[in-house]
Amino acid sequence: MSALSSSCDRRPGAAVLALVVCAGLWSLGGPMIKLLGGAGGVVAPTTGLAISFYRCLIGGLCFVPLALAAWPTRRRATPAWLVASVVSFTVMTAGFVLATVHTTAANAIILQYTSPIWVFLLSPLLLGERPSLAEGVVLLAAMAGAGIILLGDGDTNVAGMVTALVSGVGYGMLTVVLRKLRGVGAGFLVCMNCLGSAVLLIPAVACFGSFSLTGGQLVLIALLGIVQVAVPYTLFSWALQHIEAHRAALILLLEVGLNPTLTYLTVGEEVSTATLIGGPLILLSVVGWIVLGQLRAAPVGEPTRS
Repeated sequence: MSALSSSCDRRPGAAVLALVVCAGLWSLGGPMIKLLGGAGGVVAPTTGLAISFYRCLIGGLCFVPLALAAWPTRRRATPAWLVASVVSFTVMTAGFVLATVHTTAANAIILQYTSPIWVFLLSPLLLGERPSLAEGVVLLAAMAGAGIILLGDGDTNVAGMVTALVSGVGYGMLTVVLRKLRGVGAGFLVCMNCLGSAVLLIPAVACFGSFSLTGGQLVLIALLGIVQVAVPYTLFSWALQHIEAHRAALILLLEVGLNPTLTYLTVGEEVSTATLIGGPLILLSVVGWIVLGQLRAAPVGEPTRS
């Protein structure tokens, strides 16, 4: 076997490893946002809006070289879809940060994964794609899981719960929009979404937050922008070139377990009973949705790759 063929054979394995690392780095969002919010007394509390702004700004600046390389691909999409991408990304990321500040990290990440519900509802309207009835039935489990979390744990942090659900809506919208933008370079899209999100957040930070940061806050936010945004999105974009999307989605579900675990180890935040019951329902529905989507996409008469 030649060195070239050996290298190619190792790429799927390297892609899996890259996605595992990606999930781990994304999972750092929970504990780092909690620390920036004042948990543990490491730094003075930072507003969720300021965290969102600087996180996107720093992450986007890291992607400028990749964006310039992919600059010509921007012409493959209409301005309306590019704007929709930025808006969806802003709702998803800012919603996640605000939810993590105002509710548990477990609730924030789990409720964000209700996104397939919104993909199911939006795909017929925006893409002309009709999901199967089986996918709709499976996603009822996600709705049930979200209901359990909201009813069982929503009396103390309603705002955080609702914001987490809104983040899930943004995630679903972004999934649908990015499907429309398949011809645009990933580096350009990530940079555009991050920097565009930072621009959209400027008025909100000016009115309801603050742009000033202490040295400790700046260090943590810089780490958040680089380690939790720029590096994992680079790994994610590379891995998707060497592994099927449905496999990538399943591997990235590691984030749902790692995020609250790392948050507990860092700041001692515990997971509620309602989340422990509703969370698995949401995760099982997401897995079912991914599997059914892959089965539906497989050519008739050909088995799906296991």
